[in-house]
Amino acid sequence: MTMSQLVESAKLAEDLGFGYVYRSDHLLPTDNRRGIDSPECWTSLGAISAATSRIKYGPMVTPIGFRNPALLAKMACTLHSYSEGRLQLAVGAGWYEPEYKAHGYPFPDYDGRVGQFSEALDVMIAMIRIGRADFDGRYFSAHTDCLPRPHGEVNLIIGAKSPGLVKMAAQRADEWNIFVAPQDDYLKLKEAFDGALGGRKVEVSETGPFMVGKSDADLESSARQQAKKVGQEISPQDLLKRVKRRNSPCGTVDSFTEQLRAKVDGGVQKYYFQTLVPENTAMLELLADVLKSGV
Repeated sequence: MTMSQLVESAKLAEDLGFGYVYRSDHLLPTDNRRGIDSPECWTSLGAISAATSRIKYGPMVTPIGFRNPALLAKMACTLHSYSEGRLQLAVGAGWYEPEYKAHGYPFPDYDGRVGQFSEALDVMIAMIRIGRADFDGRYFSAHTDCLPRPHGEVNLIIGAKSPGLVKMAAQRADEWNIFVAPQDDYLKLKEAFDGALGGRKVEVSETGPFMVGKSDADLESSARQQAKKVGQEISPQDLLKRVKRRNSPCGTVDSFTEQLRAKVDGGVQKYYFQTLVPENTAMLELLADVLKSGV
């Protein structure tokens, strides 16, 4: 999306009654797409913060390798304070190597990125919870106060899809977010998550695409718009099948609602609906109506 589309989408989400709006933190579009707008995430979050008044917002998720964690914590606290407690700090270890290399960032192997992430959490948690970090590690160091202080607690979300990071989310985050996965994979990770909680209360959320329509014709129309938007050579029917295979909610209203209920029964407390076609406001309006009717 362009910056103006991001801001307008956030305002629409707020007007429709949604509780949260997130955007991905990628320096390059994924799937090797190039030549399209990919505004810097935290700059756009500042614009979203100023353009809205109620909705909570944040990145989903910010890779640690892009920004020093003490600076990132200060950025988060600044926006959280300015927006009266609405910033959600969602972070992850990073995965898309091309954007690292394109911008001159080192891209360690998996173990290295996990090590970076663990140290970054030490710094950020101290900054947002206590107000000061005094830390010297292998990857990061910080000896500084975090001012301005946040307006209330900053909700710390860890995005994770590997057992080690999922356990880290259970032990250190306020919320664990997983990008939509096949049910068997999700249940295995949920078991690891539950086993690592140690009595802590941590929310479980899921992010992923969706398709909802009043009829099959509506669904195909939305799928056709999405394929065109992202430059995919795929029929609407095949795109809908692909969305369903990912365990994403997809269908007409009754079926869609049942799929969401199944996710709730499986322990998902929030589902963040990934919007790839901001121009398709009709589907967003229908989604809002479906959710207001109760799941």
